[in-house]
Amino acid sequence: MRDSRIIIAVCLGILGSMIWGAHSSVSVSGLRAGFDSFDIAAARVLGAVLGVLPIVLIRGKTVLPPIPQILWLTLGAGVPFGLLNVAGLQFAPISHTGAISLGCVPLITAFVANRFFGDRISLSHLIALGILLLALAVIWSAHPFEWIHLLGDLCFFGSACLWASYGLNLRRWKLKSMQGVIAITLGSLPYLVWYFFARERTFLSDLDQGILQVMYQGFIVGVLAVLVYGKVLELIGPMMGTMFLAVSPFLIPFMAFLILGDPIDIGDVTGLALVVVSMIIAFWKPFDQRKGVVDEGL
Repeated sequence: MRDSRIIIAVCLGILGSMIWGAHSSVSVSGLRAGFDSFDIAAARVLGAVLGVLPIVLIRGKTVLPPIPQILWLTLGAGVPFGLLNVAGLQFAPISHTGAISLGCVPLITAFVANRFFGDRISLSHLIALGILLLALAVIWSAHPFEWIHLLGDLCFFGSACLWASYGLNLRRWKLKSMQGVIAITLGSLPYLVWYFFARERTFLSDLDQGILQVMYQGFIVGVLAVLVYGKVLELIGPMMGTMFLAVSPFLIPFMAFLILGDPIDIGDVTGLALVVVSMIIAFWKPFDQRKGVVDEGL
């Protein structure tokens, strides 16, 4: 029975990693088709609405957080996050999003939690920060320097800060991940109304690409991946479950090759592998556990 649970968890974990790993490539696909960050953000909201509406109708208001919480969660993981993340892809190589948008989140979370929750900044966090800086240097050296990349990286860092605030607020208010998804979807609805009234050209002008963005950005990433990740945590616990979240940056260049036809750069692969190591150390804190064992032995 336990073996079957582990097998199911591993399969779901791999599925979730592949979904997150392909997210940036699907966004770039939309950009190359002529969409901008406003189009892709709107497609994400519409897809999420299609996914969460049945849940809200079935479970009713019991799944809805209070309105102030909805507004704060939407600020962290709703339209502002989506706009910044996709805007970054317009200015910087796709590998930078794996290193910054994903790689920085555990460390930003740790430092902010130290300030507001009193969590300790550990040796593992400092080691993870050092490895992340090394990863960024490797990834930066893999591409010719352009000043515009700094603007993209700033967007990625901003999106990482917003996502970290979203996770911290879920913890602060003891909300489940699906409650967070429902909150940011409902909180983003005014943007969707503005988008269709204010924009002369919408993502529906390219129906095939528009449907891809709606289904992938909103339904698959915004709803399905959250449910998959929640199930993985339920089956094997948070320590093992976060492994699959940490692996997703490493998949970005391979997904870019499969989806976009971009060549695989050894510098990107090496740098993103270091990002994975940094995230695993930040999540698991192995050096602190080891220190605890030594202290107990003394």
